[in-house]
Amino acid sequence: MSTWDGFVDDLRPAGSAPLDSPYVGLRAVHDTSLPDVDPGRAGLRVVLTGGAAQVAGPVALCERRGLALGALDTTLRDPVDPAGNARRVGAALADSPPPDGTRVHVRVPADSGPSGPSGPGLAALDELSMIEAVVALPADAPSLEPWLDAALDRELTVSLVGGTVGQAVDAVRVAARLWGDPGDVAVGRRFVVSWLTDDTAAAVAHLEGLA
Repeated sequence: MSTWDGFVDDLRPAGSAPLDSPYVGLRAVHDTSLPDVDPGRAGLRVVLTGGAAQVAGPVALCERRGLALGALDTTLRDPVDPAGNARRVGAALADSPPPDGTRVHVRVPADSGPSGPSGPGLAALDELSMIEAVVALPADAPSLEPWLDAALDRELTVSLVGGTVGQAVDAVRVAARLWGDPGDVAVGRRFVVSWLTDDTAAAVAHLEGLA
């Protein structure tokens, strides 16, 4: 297997033809598009457009339509109390558990400045570690490295959202360095599990050049 296999979660428009590449992981769709998704499509990453704890409806709809749910993607929208928001996500998952093996990506407000997580952000990471969530961070955040450091300190896995493929690759390398293995990209991939983008073709071309 390549270091970059399954790294790119594909957020192109729902009607786009699949890209045949080992570097492409899940097909990402917004929950509002689920009624139009072909049940035969491979694993989905469902991006929730409502509140962070709006889990039950999309999980039930995937089950009714026979959609292969691979991941849920939700956002902590309360910058004042992100930890409370994270607890609500945990409660919603307990009430409406997704299928076994479904990753839950939780986006945290990490793009507000270069200094990294403060007390509320660290408390949110503590809550997310309790539900074994994947911490979803913006790849172009000025504070990405301190957020990565805080997540790795809690042995949380991370995913990246947006930005460029170069920024995503750099983040994997930063994770390897923070873990103590600079230059070992495979170590970085153990912790940075995926990158969500709608520029999937360019991402695949870039990763092919790294192989």
